[in-house]
Amino acid sequence: MSEYKTSAIILAAGQGSRMNSDKTKQFITICGKTVLERTVLAFGKSRAVNEIIVVTRKDELDSVKDMILNLKIKKDLRFTVGGNCRAESARNGFLAISDGADFVAIHDGARCLITPEMIDKVVEAAYKSSASTAVCAVSDTVKSVDSNCKILSTLPREEIYLAQTPQVFSRDVYSAALSSCEDLSVITDDNMLVEAIGKDIYAVDLGPENIKITTPYDITVAKAILTKRGEDEAMNIRTGHGYDVHRLVEGRKLIIGGVEIPHEKGLLGHSDADVLVHAIMDSLLGAASLGDIGRHFPDTDEQYRGVSSIYLLTKVASMLNSLGYKISNVDATLILQRPKIASYVPKMVSNIAFALGIPEDRVNVKATTEEKLGFTGREEGAAAHSVALIYHE
Repeated sequence: MSEYKTSAIILAAGQGSRMNSDKTKQFITICGKTVLERTVLAFGKSRAVNEIIVVTRKDELDSVKDMILNLKIKKDLRFTVGGNCRAESARNGFLAISDGADFVAIHDGARCLITPEMIDKVVEAAYKSSASTAVCAVSDTVKSVDSNCKILSTLPREEIYLAQTPQVFSRDVYSAALSSCEDLSVITDDNMLVEAIGKDIYAVDLGPENIKITTPYDITVAKAILTKRGEDEAMNIRTGHGYDVHRLVEGRKLIIGGVEIPHEKGLLGHSDADVLVHAIMDSLLGAASLGDIGRHFPDTDEQYRGVSSIYLLTKVASMLNSLGYKISNVDATLILQRPKIASYVPKMVSNIAFALGIPEDRVNVKATTEEKLGFTGREEGAAAHSVALIYHE
């Protein structure tokens, strides 16, 4: 594309406190990919970028490395740890670039809707001027206000743009700007550094889609944009089927759907042998391609002897949640000749929904007999089928 070589610095060392999430925003999944994966992939496909430096938190360095290296990007990848503020993190990234880099493109890792075409547009502008930045024109009328929120004046909208990233500079310009700054903690974007040394920066309007993921609302907007681009979340819907059988024997409690039902026989198994819940567990594990319950809770493991299957169901739900899956609904059918269970179904639904962390109207439990045919008809055992629908955020 050019005789110049450009290093991209991806800043992903922030706390993301405004996201109100139990994980930092670079690991939040949007339509099947994490925020940071989306950002790095865009730079990986950019024609203008030769190497990528990911700046991350020290405690997340190993997990970020694993995640990014799994993308199999065919460009030089480097990783370094961030500083105490944004500008320090950018400086650390700059210190990690290769000796042959002519330009540096600094980008917020949370601006994950950037495209390779957008990146190339800003970088090409920097090749011509030595300093450029992504911006977005404002669409609303802009007011100046005082400390009491009293409007002082209307500002000329056509002269106002919102600064975004990437912000691209020649290596010499950015190095000089860093050297001249005495307090990096007051720098909120890299343009400020370059402005301070009197260097002209040229704005490149990328439009409204280059948003930064900062709050939960931004995720909703991002999903809408990705759907418009054809990355429909429906593509992340997955289904699974589960089937389980247990023998009816004397001397055992009959536990179905987490409910103890009075009967002269109970289901035989290593755990409480809750055939309905086992089928549901297998349908969820199958939907997520995680094998079956025997793989995760083997009957050779003494810690699961007599264990509540509802408890194991909570473990399955946790597994799915850790992988970014949400449970849409479960539909299960119990096959049992006796006893009749209609009066117990509401409690079963409540138990299952609570274990999965979903509303009760997303759990359906049905029961049928096989008209005295087969092993269930002869009251030798019980069986259950389940279908589950899950989706990836």
